[in-house]
This record gives sequence, structure tokens and C-alpha cells, in this order.
Amino acid sequence: MALQTFVDTYSDLKQFKPTTARDGFRNLVLDFLSLGISEKNRLFEKPRIQFLYVHHVFKDEEKSLVRLIETLGKHHRFISYSHAVDKILSGQIDEPSIVFSSDDGLKNNLSAAKIFSSFNISACFFVNPSIIGQSDRRIVAEFCKERLHFPPVEFMTWEEIHQLQQMGHEIGSHTMSHINVARSQRQELEDEIGKSFSILKQRCGAVRHFAYPYGRFFHFNEEGRKLVFEAGFESCCSAERGCHINHGRKICKEELLIRRDHIILGWKLKHILYFLAANARTASERNNLYPWR
Repeated sequence: MALQTFVDTYSDLKQFKPTTARDGFRNLVLDFLSLGISEKNRLFEKPRIQFLYVHHVFKDEEKSLVRLIETLGKHHRFISYSHAVDKILSGQIDEPSIVFSSDDGLKNNLSAAKIFSSFNISACFFVNPSIIGQSDRRIVAEFCKERLHFPPVEFMTWEEIHQLQQMGHEIGSHTMSHINVARSQRQELEDEIGKSFSILKQRCGAVRHFAYPYGRFFHFNEEGRKLVFEAGFESCCSAERGCHINHGRKICKEELLIRRDHIILGWKLKHILYFLAANARTASERNNLYPWR
């Protein structure tokens, strides 16, 4: 069997996921919707916390990340993940803020971390402990195919995870092995959530934050929510679009479900700005809560 080759550019990744007619139509619609959108939009001045996350920052995406940071920095303050959670819970959202995070622990996240650090940005990297440091390429390829629906990509080592921490970034849990929480039995959930907390605490020290895989509301449930906080985590986040504003009453950590916008750095910048402006325009207290509670 041939040795698996890792994808290391966004251009190569796109060959595994060819552009479809639906993609083309989506781009046309977003081109229309984003007409007139720029970093000068007054909506970006609205006090709120906007979480953004990526999965990858390949070497041919690095310039796009720099451009995005420079653009958003004109009207936003960049704050750490923990600071953002504390501000939401304490009702102290008083300025337009951006929070960066990344899921899955791909090796190219190390390059992303260096870029973030060059702008004095602290990001949170959500990882799956079971795949960190895995050197068997066949195991990695199977994990990418079955769990990430992705071609083979290289993951960070524990030493590289520690490098992220030394740069001032945070580490969070994405379950042990990137499971679909809503489709898992309780025993598996206890192992996936609880064990990930224990391992990350042992390896990285304090670990506060949890992001459930796949990220839509229907990928999570009440049982998973309870287990997250029973394990010791202090926050839980989705991948549903939206931003956060001050709540009309004080909420506790168990009530808060963070919304994060997934972005791909290969997207047009004006499309990303359109989504962020739309989030600011439709911001609601409901965004702070679980949809089923």
C-alpha cells in the first residue's frame, strides 16, 4: 500500500473538493449581498463579541489571514477566548471585539499561531487528544476520512501544543476523537468528554473551554451539555453563526452556548465581512443561550 501523502496547501485541498454548481451559485449570491460592504460599515462599531474559527491555515492562506486581521483590526479589539467568555457572563460587552479559535489541531495551526502572536492576539486551539502526535500515516488518513471528511493532513505534536501555550494561546477540547455528540451513547460521551479534560489538564495545565465537533445545533444535546460541565469545563461552544451582546439578566456558564462563525481564508474578504455585518445587524440575547432551553 502506498504511503499516504499529506495535503499542505489550500490549492491541493480544493482538488479533493472540486467546485460544484451549488458553490458557484453561492458565490454569485454572496457577491450580490456583499455589494457595498466594507470595513467602514457602521455595524462594525456595534459593541459585541464575534467569535471566528478556522480549521486550517495552509501556507497559501497565510497572507489572507494577515489581511483579515489587518482589516478587522481597524474597528475591533482582539481579545482572548477566556476574556470573551468572562465578558459575556459578567455582562461587560462594551466594545466591538473579535475572538479567534481553531478546531482539530492540524499542524499548520502552528503557523497560524505565529501570525496571531505577531499581532498580539491570543487564540484558542481546540484539539482531539487521540490524534495529537500520531505518526502512523494510515491511522491519520483514516481519521481524516472518517471524522473530518478531509484528505490526509498532518496534526500537531504535544511539543507543538506546548509551543502554542508558550506563545500565549489557549488549548481547549474538541472531544477525544471528534465524535458526533448527538449520535453517541452516554458511556462513550463520558469517555470522550471526561477523558479529554483529564488528558489536556495533565498535558497542558488549566483547560477551560470545550467545542463540540461538527458544530451545528443538531450535533449536540442536553446530555452532552451536562457532561461538559460535569467534566470541569467552564464554557461550551458551537459553530453556529452569530455574535454576542449583553444579556438582559445575568447568565451562568451552564446557560451559555457560544456561537462561532466558521471561515475559510480562501473565501473573498467581502463575503466574510458580509456575514459579520449580518451578525451584528441581527444580534440578539437569544444568541447567548441553548436553543432548546
